[in-house]
Parts: sequence; structure tokens; C-alpha cells
Amino acid sequence: MNRTLPVTLTLLLACVSVFLYELTLNEGDEFRRFLIRYALIPRLLMGDPVDVTGIDLLPAPLTLLTSLFVHADTAHLVVNMIVLISFGAIVERALGSWKMALIYLTSGVSGGMVFSVIDPNSITPVIGASGALSGIFATAFLLDPRGKIFLIFIPMPFWLGMVVFVIAHAIFIASGWGAGIAWLAHVGGLLGGFVMSAMLAPRLLASR
Repeated sequence: MNRTLPVTLTLLLACVSVFLYELTLNEGDEFRRFLIRYALIPRLLMGDPVDVTGIDLLPAPLTLLTSLFVHADTAHLVVNMIVLISFGAIVERALGSWKMALIYLTSGVSGGMVFSVIDPNSITPVIGASGALSGIFATAFLLDPRGKIFLIFIPMPFWLGMVVFVIAHAIFIASGWGAGIAWLAHVGGLLGGFVMSAMLAPRLLASR
């Protein structure tokens, strides 16, 4: 069993370090340039033009990864890091570090792709680790669906937590509630986590 959790802690450190760097930027042009450079912008990813004059852009596919380490504010970061520690530890201890890393990154990319394909004309920067963490949540669920978790500080069986997650996202997407949150990226990440878990650890998951 992996007790040191190198990938979980490295991801945590990376996200916190990027956020601390964000705090050094002024809230005007500096942060805007940083956001446009490192966030996922669906329209750019889909190959359509966006007026970003004067900004040295990264290759759009690369932002599917860089966007996972950028967070909007302290609350966004703290919530995601709590999820990372809680469920990343479960996954990394059960499956090992490299599988944890692969599931995390693949789920994050999956979330960004699903969002971009469904809303290809969006020029709103998409940031945060939530899509990747949804995949980690899915993997932890498959590892121990009868386990107990805390969802918004409420104890419940893991399977019920998954039901709440799915129903809540369906309602949020259908109603348009929380328009500034990329709910579709969460769903894409969840699906990516299920697929990658089945590919990387079919025997372990089947035995649960």
C-alpha cells in the first residue's frame, strides 16, 4: 500500500503554487493575460478564431492540462484540494501512483473536451481541477461503492453520494443554475474516470 501519496501531494502543491503565483498578479491586465494563456477556451480548442491580440498563447490542446492547475479564488482552490486529498488518497493507495496520475489527467482532459464539444463557441475561460477530481471521485466510488463519505459535510453511503452528484448535475445543467460553473466538465471528468478505471484496474474493480 502506498502511504506517501507522492502524486496526490504533488498535485496539491502544484495547484497551491500556481494559485500563490496568481495572487502576485494585478487584477487587471496581468491576470487577464495569465488566464487567457493558461485556461481552456473552447472556441480556441475547436480551431475557431478569438481576438487575443498581444497574448502569447499556448497550443490550445495543451490548455486542457494547464487549466487544471488554475483556480478562480480561494474557495475554489480549497474545495478542490479537500476533494483531492479525500479521494486522491483512496485511489493512489489502491491503484498506485502512476495510475492515479493517469486517471487524474485523463479525466481532466475528458472534462475539458466534453465541455468544448457541447459548447464549442464559448470564449469563457474554463479553469480548475474539478473535471479531473470528478474522475478521481468516480474511481474511488468503483473501488468502494459501499463505503462511507462526507458530501458537503453530510455522512452518507458512497453510492448515495454518487446518486446525489449525478442528479444535482443534471438539474444544474438543465436549469442553467450556476452559469459560471462548468458542470459539463464535471460530467465529462466523471465519465473519463469510469472509463480509465475500467481500463487500468478491471480485476481490482470487478472484485469489489
